[in-house]
Amino acid sequence: MPLTTLHIVNGDAFGDKLRASGINGEILVWHESLYEGPIGMQMSHSALLSMRATYMNNRYGIPEDTFKSQTIQQEAKLDTLTDEVDEVVLWFEHDLYDQLMLCYLLSRIDEVTRRPFQLSLICIDGFPGIDPFYGLGQLTVDQILYLHGTWLPVSENQHSLACKVWTAYSAPEPMLMATLLDEDLSGLPFLKKALEAHIARFPSMQNGLSAIQQLTLELIVDDEVSVLSLFQTISEQASHYGLGDLQFFGILNGLWHCEHPLIQVLGGERLPRYNEAWPPQFENYRVKITEMGKLILTCEQDYIFLNGIDDWIGGVHLHGRKDVWRRNAVTAGFSKL
Repeated sequence: MPLTTLHIVNGDAFGDKLRASGINGEILVWHESLYEGPIGMQMSHSALLSMRATYMNNRYGIPEDTFKSQTIQQEAKLDTLTDEVDEVVLWFEHDLYDQLMLCYLLSRIDEVTRRPFQLSLICIDGFPGIDPFYGLGQLTVDQILYLHGTWLPVSENQHSLACKVWTAYSAPEPMLMATLLDEDLSGLPFLKKALEAHIARFPSMQNGLSAIQQLTLELIVDDEVSVLSLFQTISEQASHYGLGDLQFFGILNGLWHCEHPLIQVLGGERLPRYNEAWPPQFENYRVKITEMGKLILTCEQDYIFLNGIDDWIGGVHLHGRKDVWRRNAVTAGFSKL
């Protein structure tokens, strides 16, 4: 029988191009955004899956049944790998979004005992002639063919490291992650910077903002900026996050639709949600900082004290106005405030 290969990739754009390249093998596009929402060790666990489905519906308008069925189908595919393939090739990038997905898949596949197939990995942070490089979806079919066969077997060290990361990421407190950053992470060379970005997602001790929220306000403090140009600038200056437009709209909504808004969006009543076409004249939507936003930006007020928080960063549930986990920018540690 001919050898069979399964390619697991990070997005539909790249999946379509990989399919068009003619490289042998089945393609599984991993759609689950492990960057956000409630997280646990086993993502298909029924209680966790229901929580995640509700979160994604509230935040982005993704139908709960759609989210659940897609997750269950993906997880079921992993459970049948031993019977179907001779090699699994993982295609991923350097950013936080992909590194979390990679660590989950490596730790999840590690559960397949006496794995009879070869597990291989290709993970890049650039490609000749592409600058800036955001991801594999930028590559042409010919450029993808250039990468054919350059993947390498996943080592035991990489497996072990991925399992450590996922355990720390899904923990209900952030201390394991802070400790992990002091360890040797070179087995997965893009991991350290990605996990530093992960820690910067926690609210700061100074004003309760995450690093992305802080950057957003800094970019609009002097003038109104269009939503799309703001997203482009954030994508360039914080490319190590791997934010998509829908995720960025979610961040803006959090700053906008709260008790004491930090921003206003001019031009429309709301931002696009899942599977919605962008509204007419969306290119003219502009973001403006409020007076309260300026006070929070200068640390004269605190975002969480004023508005509270109800969100998840990995397995950590941030909830309420006080006694919330925050990051210390000086020590890279965590405290409750």
